[in-house]
Amino acid sequence: NFLKQIIKFYLLRRFMSERSIEKFKEYIKKLNPIDDIIFRKMAENKEFCEEILRVFLQDSYLKVLNNKSQYAITNIDRRSVILDAYCELRDGKRVNIEVQNADNVNHQKRVRYYSSVLTTSLMKKGENFDNVPEVCMIYICNFDIFRENKSLYLIKRVIDGSNTEVDNGLKEIYISANINDGSELSELMRVFTKDDCYSNNFPVTSKMKYDFKYVKEGNKMTDTMKEIYEIFEEESKDVWIKEGRKEGRKEGRKEGRKEGAINILLTLVKDGIISIEEAAKRANISVSKFEKYLNGQK
Repeated sequence: NFLKQIIKFYLLRRFMSERSIEKFKEYIKKLNPIDDIIFRKMAENKEFCEEILRVFLQDSYLKVLNNKSQYAITNIDRRSVILDAYCELRDGKRVNIEVQNADNVNHQKRVRYYSSVLTTSLMKKGENFDNVPEVCMIYICNFDIFRENKSLYLIKRVIDGSNTEVDNGLKEIYISANINDGSELSELMRVFTKDDCYSNNFPVTSKMKYDFKYVKEGNKMTDTMKEIYEIFEEESKDVWIKEGRKEGRKEGRKEGRKEGAINILLTLVKDGIISIEEAAKRANISVSKFEKYLNGQK
């Protein structure tokens, strides 16, 4: 429940050492937009999505009307999907942008499945097939997926023998972020993959990348870094909990789990998050006993 989540949050915060935070800062400096933890936050920004899609789709007038990061499409009876970045364009086209660092899945079948689930989610029961929306799948790989030394692969449907192109409303684009062919796309991909690479041609992407990676105000983390830290912390709970236990032992916490829980509950009461009565109930002690802890008595 919500209270347990708050207690867990305070537990992690209380035991988090300055050394751990410094480790995080060093870790974040090594990340780039090609990494999911960074991309998912940048994709929340409409201007970022618009800037990169203008390059991917070679349309300088492209307009993003709506965008969603980590867009979940639930399929009760089948496998659900989470899209890295989902955008609705002014012309009605829907775009899904995926970033992929590891070459450890069947990428084409993944794209096929994601496109089918997305298309299905956009159609109403009994709706005419003429209304099937145009969907564009953009798959950014930190490797050359088809090994033909191209920065961009546009997949087309053609009739065998005549090479006549046919269109069913689905477009697939695969981008090799590691290929530098001197194009505008390759320049953008350098910003996506290289630690200290920024470009005036991509001001939104470059600024957001810098804000996520570096501290500006003394030793304080920027707001954007704090957002990434929360994701990092959520995905690294086991690591932080183990470290917290280690730090707790160093500080001489010898009074057991109950004493530790009481200390956390004391913090929650002082911060006005829960009442004394609720805290005493959670600690399984009387209100008067808890008030003694609150007053520094035992």
